[in-house]
Amino acid sequence: MAERVVVVAVDGSEQADKAFAWYCENVHRAGDNVVVVFGAEYKVSFMPGQVSDTKLKQIQEEMSKEQKRVEGLTNKYVSQLREKNIKGEATPITGKKPEEAIISKAEEVGASMIVMGTRGLGTIRRTLMGSVSDYVVHHSKMPVIVVRDS
Repeated sequence: MAERVVVVAVDGSEQADKAFAWYCENVHRAGDNVVVVFGAEYKVSFMPGQVSDTKLKQIQEEMSKEQKRVEGLTNKYVSQLREKNIKGEATPITGKKPEEAIISKAEEVGASMIVMGTRGLGTIRRTLMGSVSDYVVHHSKMPVIVVRDS
C-alpha cells in the first residue's frame, strides 16, 4: 500500500488536540506520514534606526516567548507521534495567513488530506470574523476533515 501523507493542522487549543486524537483513532493507517503544522507568529514591526533600547528588549522578549511556544508545540506533537508509533513530524508554518499556510504546506508535501479542528463559531461570528477551517474546506484541492468539538 502506498504511503499517504496527512497534514494535521493544530493551534495549541483543546479542539486541535481532539482533532489530532480523532485522526489517530479513526483515520490513521500503518504507513501514513503525518505532518503536524501550526502557525508561528513572529509579529515585529519597527523602523531601523528608530528603536529604543526598551523597545528592542520588548521585541526580543516577544520573539523569545513565541519561540518557546513553537518549541513546546513541536515537542508535544513529536512526543505524541512517537508514543503512538506514527511516522511524522511537527513543523511551524509562517509567512502567510494561517489558512493559506496550511493549504500551501499540504500542497508542498503532497498531502492526501488535511485534518483540523474547529472552534464551532456560530454563523454570524464566522461570517464576521472568518474561519480558518471554513477557508481551508473551500479552497483546498484535497479532502479536508473538520473535527467538531462535541
